[in-house]
Amino acid sequence: MGLLRGRLPRAVFTPLIVIVLSLLVPLAPCAGDVDQKGATDLDIQGHRGCRGLRPENTLPAFERALELQVTTLEMDVQATRDGVLIVHHDPRLNPKLCVRADGSKLSATPFDKLDYDDLSNVDCGKLQNPKFPQQLPVPGAHIPTLNEVLRLAASSGYPVQVSIEIKMQEKRSDLGASDLARLVVENVKEHGLESRTIIQSFDAAALVAVRELAAEISRAYLVRDRNYQKQIDDGTATIISPKHVSLRQGDVARLQDQGIPVIPWTVNSPKDIRRLIAWGVDGIISDYPDRVIEARHELAE
Repeated sequence: MGLLRGRLPRAVFTPLIVIVLSLLVPLAPCAGDVDQKGATDLDIQGHRGCRGLRPENTLPAFERALELQVTTLEMDVQATRDGVLIVHHDPRLNPKLCVRADGSKLSATPFDKLDYDDLSNVDCGKLQNPKFPQQLPVPGAHIPTLNEVLRLAASSGYPVQVSIEIKMQEKRSDLGASDLARLVVENVKEHGLESRTIIQSFDAAALVAVRELAAEISRAYLVRDRNYQKQIDDGTATIISPKHVSLRQGDVARLQDQGIPVIPWTVNSPKDIRRLIAWGVDGIISDYPDRVIEARHELAE
């Protein structure tokens, strides 16, 4: 640089040094820039199978998600009175989403008041969820057991992962977080899916129980805010899954520097999907995994 400064007038030297430095020093990524590796390695989680396309938490939803080649099937679990784990979001039958097989209305009965056999005449595929106009009804879709969905995952044509959310059992005194964790872990081990499973929950106690039962299974702490450092420090969480609107760009790098993957939920807007991929998140949970797949392909090119 001294030679350049000695031989060139200042008017020429100043713009030239800017050009040289710009060639030597990589530009900092803009908000819209995307790490190609991050785009191609993105964990695409089909929320409740693919709720935007098929009735949530039904076998047709998971089958459609597998057709789309999602990397992870995301689902919720509840337990019936006789201890059968079923894949369903709400702690009770939802008359807005399910009807009897003959089309008649159901009552909103809690699952802790029902045995699994009591659900044999429940159809959760006939009604279209009005929040998802692209959802295709599938009459006759029943409430599956967790074992049914795990069997589907284990027999898939590629090593799809599963993410199982342990739900809070409202007003249940007979089945706590540790009991649910034990049942879920038993089901996962039965199918040999420990290395392909994430167990997630808003309830830190459920994740502590999973850690004690099977520390090799990944554990995602679901949060609506940014209050999660304790669960990282004490080893409860190996993944943080924040509500996407509460996530900040700086949080992503900070968590990843601690070795903690970041998988926000539930991201449906194409604009939000692209923004989060640009931030370098490790995965995205979406009702429309097809939108995430499309964005990933576009940004990885």
